[in-house]
Amino acid sequence: MIGFMGTMGDKILGRLVPKAVAQADTTFQKICYCSQRNSFYYRQTCHVVGGYTSCGTCYLSSPCRPSA
Repeated sequence: MIGFMGTMGDKILGRLVPKAVAQADTTFQKICYCSQRNSFYYRQTCHVVGGYTSCGTCYLSSPCRPSA
């Protein structure tokens, strides 16, 4: 009987209390585009903080790879 009450209590508590969700803060690079005029990639730095993403402006990065 005590085991049953513990299981029921766990189920009720699981429905009442929201589960924790981990959200890691991170920074990453994103390619904006490859310019055909000067053959360079343009990139931007993006940040994820508290589940929200924001990106900076695009900047000149590295030469484009030749297309096959």
